[in-house]
Amino acid sequence: MRISRNKILSLALIVSLAVNLVIGGFIITQWVGHGGDRRHGDRMHFDRRAAVTVLSDQEKELLDEFWKERRQNLRPYFREFRENRQKLAELFTAETLDIPAINEVYADMIAKQMQIETFLQTSMLEMARALPESKRAAFFKEGFTADRKKSKPPRDSSND
Repeated sequence: MRISRNKILSLALIVSLAVNLVIGGFIITQWVGHGGDRRHGDRMHFDRRAAVTVLSDQEKELLDEFWKERRQNLRPYFREFRENRQKLAELFTAETLDIPAINEVYADMIAKQMQIETFLQTSMLEMARALPESKRAAFFKEGFTADRKKSKPPRDSSND
């Protein structure tokens, strides 16, 4: 059975549209809610710098140590994520598109991102347990509301 040229071109168009949707979806998810001028989006929209303002100097030092320990464990995940991102860039800029390879690398990249998010969630829970009970709520309240404070336009006091 012979496939007509029109069917091949239609299939190529559908595959091309699917690839463009994947690329567009990836780009949009990187920019939506993260602002185009920031290098890294805050996944949980948690501002640790704002949150530590409610802690004493000793508590800040303990928290810094807490994250230094975890940062070492996170580095390989981020390295693999960057490598996958580079592979994806190479695949998309290659002379011929290798759709199965693109899909595989993209799936690996998403899996790595999920591992990073899971590690960060576990670390946030450990941090919540490690904080003094008297400061835990204030710490997280400040950290999660800091982004909203930045994005609110200044109030016009002339209307008061």
